[in-house]
Amino acid sequence: MKVIFLDFDGVLNSDRYIKDCGHTGVVIDPEKMELLRKIVISTDAEIVLTTSWREHWDINPDKCDSTGALINTVFAEYGLKIYGKTPVIRPERENEIKKWLEDNPQIKDFVVLDDMRLEADFLTGHTVKTSPFRAALTEKDADEAIAILKG
Repeated sequence: MKVIFLDFDGVLNSDRYIKDCGHTGVVIDPEKMELLRKIVISTDAEIVLTTSWREHWDINPDKCDSTGALINTVFAEYGLKIYGKTPVIRPERENEIKKWLEDNPQIKDFVVLDDMRLEADFLTGHTVKTSPFRAALTEKDADEAIAILKG
């Protein structure tokens, strides 16, 4: 199994998109969802949430709050499903990913999509850093993620 560790803010939306769309709360750029879909279809990878939004989501839809339900709706619109989420171990996202991988030792192929610079050694060669302000996830980023997952 291949895994995409997914952040939302700065990956599935950008400061520019949030400003232009005029919405607040859950804001996901449809173009970024198409790029995520491209990665999933090209690699048959599963999505694991690392975003802070994961606290609203649960694998059991009945346990999702309204934000979690909206996340499920948006992902379903693109034929995508969320496999799981990392545990909450603040302040470092790297520790949350490491713990999830320790709990799922069968996972060898993974990529992290995030706008933060993640520098833990075990993430070397597995991270695609997006630009949160203008572009968020780009076609180039998607191609890089696909290359990482295809090894």
